[in-house]
Amino acid sequence: MKKLLAMIIMTVFTIVVLIPFTAYAADVDSVLNAPVWNDYVEQSMELDKTPGLAVAAVKGSDVGFKNWGYADIKEETPMTEDTPVHIGSCSKAFTALSVLLLQEEGKLSIEDSISDYIPWWHVTYNGRDADIKIWQLLNHCSGIPNAATMAKYPSEADADEEKIARIAEDLELVSAPGEKFEYCNLGYCILAYLTETVSGMPFDEYVIKEIMQPIGMTHSGYDLPVAQGYIYFWGRPKAYNAPHAKGIEGEGFAVTTASDMALWMKAQMGQAELPEKLEKAIAASHEIIEAHYPKDGIRCDADDCSYFNGWYITDGGVLEHGGWNPTFKAQVIIDPNRGTAVFTDCNSTANTQWYAMNSCYRELTDNRRYIDIVRCDMFIIDIIASVLSLIIVGIILFTAVMFLTQKKRLAAKTSTAKKERHLLYSRIIPLFIFLCVSIMIPYVLGAALGYPGFGYRQVWTWGGQSAVVTCLLLDVLIIFLLITSIARYIRRKEAINKS
Repeated sequence: MKKLLAMIIMTVFTIVVLIPFTAYAADVDSVLNAPVWNDYVEQSMELDKTPGLAVAAVKGSDVGFKNWGYADIKEETPMTEDTPVHIGSCSKAFTALSVLLLQEEGKLSIEDSISDYIPWWHVTYNGRDADIKIWQLLNHCSGIPNAATMAKYPSEADADEEKIARIAEDLELVSAPGEKFEYCNLGYCILAYLTETVSGMPFDEYVIKEIMQPIGMTHSGYDLPVAQGYIYFWGRPKAYNAPHAKGIEGEGFAVTTASDMALWMKAQMGQAELPEKLEKAIAASHEIIEAHYPKDGIRCDADDCSYFNGWYITDGGVLEHGGWNPTFKAQVIIDPNRGTAVFTDCNSTANTQWYAMNSCYRELTDNRRYIDIVRCDMFIIDIIASVLSLIIVGIILFTAVMFLTQKKRLAAKTSTAKKERHLLYSRIIPLFIFLCVSIMIPYVLGAALGYPGFGYRQVWTWGGQSAVVTCLLLDVLIIFLLITSIARYIRRKEAINKS
């Protein structure tokens, strides 16, 4: 009887405890090694010519990594979970957490005004003084425009947090503080400067000491060497070291690794031993405060989520954020209720990181409906620009040949000075208009990508170099046509006068 009872207990224990635990523990590895999922990710990498991709996945206590491609194509350095990468706007969660840590320390409240801590701070709305609260910067409803202020970022490397924050000095807001949601990168640069001002420490040092080190993120920080980044140029990934001004780290230039991000994700889900103030600050960063919704009722860009403290938070409590730097794209999703999280990063502006993250998360949560893969916008722009450049070069060469051989053809034609003058005007006026339009194309392209005010420098910096080259070639073509039209008129006038 005792043996039978013991067998029953062991059977129940195995069914209830061991079998679920074993299946649960194998979840991450089984997903990361699944042929269907790997084929899906590799399809995106091939379509976008993605140089390298790193993936970190967490489910419960199980952690796994998967890597593809190269951190440096020329050197054939493989991408690994320990490869340092930029994470773009995923950095904002670190910046927001630094502010909430200062609140836990009693040094500020997110209900306070920015002007309480920055004496020179002054902004207006409809010509009147406006008061921006800290939480309004955290939640992107301060009224500060995004693209117009980003276009004012300096390019020099020796800028600092204060110089970037002062872009907003005496700024006219586009909406009343707290009224509308508008994602604003400068707002998080201002929060980084606020952190620096209140803590008395450089922003990067504060984040490393108070957030990254307690979590165990020993390979993370700011202004660190990273994997080689790439942009698209003439249909191929081109190595490119994008410049950025120091002082904008708070909005998009944290450096980390997939292995460190696994620790970050576990900390967000309460799976790490942390100082009490950091635990409370993390909990506060996930809190949805209804009083902090924008007054127009639009919470953020997606219907089922809100933006709070560096996170898009769905109604189901899932945290998500993407990041895009000129040569890196990152994505992170954290589902505390399921104990599941995924981080992805690629060293180009491909869309692969999105497809890898979304599909991996779906696999881990037993939802295997993958999104159809499409080529990324920057690659499409590059292909179009490359084809147009070849066409324009061909037209320039053809025009040059025709111009050099036109003397005999012109001599055989009869005309009058009046006709030639009218012909000249009919050519140069449209060409001058086309030149003005051509010069404005990078600004139009910037606006089409959601960044009105961006021009040649910004489009070039953010990877649109083939588009800028195309525009410059088009300018050269139009100027060349103007010159040849004027030269033709002069030749014809001389011929008419001689006759």
